Amino acid sequence: MPHAPERASFVRRENRFVAHVTRAGGDEVRAYVPNTARLREVLRPGAEVVLRPSGTSRRRTQWTLTRVWDGTWVSLEASAAPTLVVDHLGAGGTLPGWPPAVAVRREVTCGAHRFDLELTLPDGERGLVEVKSLSRVHRRAAPLSGTPSARGTAQLSSLARLAAAGERVAVVLVVQRGDVDLLDLTAEADPGWRTAVTAARAAGVHCIAYRCEVDPVTARLGQPLAIRDRPPAELAAVYLDSCIDLELAAGTVTIRAREEGTGPGQLPGALADAATQLHVVTACNPYSAPLPARINADRNRLLAAELDELGYRWVPAHGRAPDGHWREPGFGVLDGDTDALLALARRFEQHAIYGLTGSELTVRWTDPTLPTARAAWDLA
Repeated sequence: MPHAPERASFVRRENRFVAHVTRAGGDEVRAYVPNTARLREVLRPGAEVVLRPSGTSRRRTQWTLTRVWDGTWVSLEASAAPTLVVDHLGAGGTLPGWPPAVAVRREVTCGAHRFDLELTLPDGERGLVEVKSLSRVHRRAAPLSGTPSARGTAQLSSLARLAAAGERVAVVLVVQRGDVDLLDLTAEADPGWRTAVTAARAAGVHCIAYRCEVDPVTARLGQPLAIRDRPPAELAAVYLDSCIDLELAAGTVTIRAREEGTGPGQLPGALADAATQLHVVTACNPYSAPLPARINADRNRLLAAELDELGYRWVPAHGRAPDGHWREPGFGVLDGDTDALLALARRFEQHAIYGLTGSELTVRWTDPTLPTARAAWDLA
């Protein structure tokens, strides 16, 4: 029996569960693949892989294929993804916008489905979390899985029903590699997964993504990823078409972008004497996916506490559609540091923050690859 992990070369996949690999000595062996996704983009003939001994003589394959080199180490152990999240929570981490969990249970049955995690929050509320593993990346963006899964999409549908009933629920997508900056929901993927994730987000399921730090033996959860749910040009148009309501002592003023000219030369109302710039930031509706009002209020309370801790002055602000069909409460921060506020927006899973000076309105993206959108502005 083998006793230690070793490097090998990928040959071919026999089926979903078994691959053929060539060991350093030249002998070809069969290895268990702990991942049912197709993985054609990463499991290519000749790719360097890592084998771990099975530890038992009762298995038909004496090795498990745990890693593949794809310009970086990629973990293929899909079932390890929930453990990575549990370890993150156990080390004092939180899910973005969630309060710290005081207890975590695994493999919890709710209705017809079993979910990976149940989090007990400080107020006694329960949060259900399903964790999925992803492996593919293109130009530092991870798509959803390209492999159909009736069980996985049914779980998301069940989470959507729970969210619609007011439950706090999330799906955590763990990209088990480090060379990724965002989860791209617009990229080519299995249609069933795309439909299920889109419907779940629309119903109020909190979609969270992480990269991982992976080496040949270990893996741990890394930083949260931005989520792209529409083309950048479309997103910019939505932001620049929106209204910003600022609640000032003398009443509410409304800011609107306009295509030509410049701004009026100073901030509106009493703000002109109090600050030279203003940023608008919120914690609501992560990456534009609606959450229940009470959860958005909890998220904004957490953000307000962070703004206060940083010593920022702020006024209540709301972003809204011109026709009023959506409205998000947030904060108009006076003379705040742009980079610090962008970092907060990333932590609270926002696409962007607004910036306002006397001359222009800007939309600064949390995705650093996107250029700042600029416009003139006026009072509506």
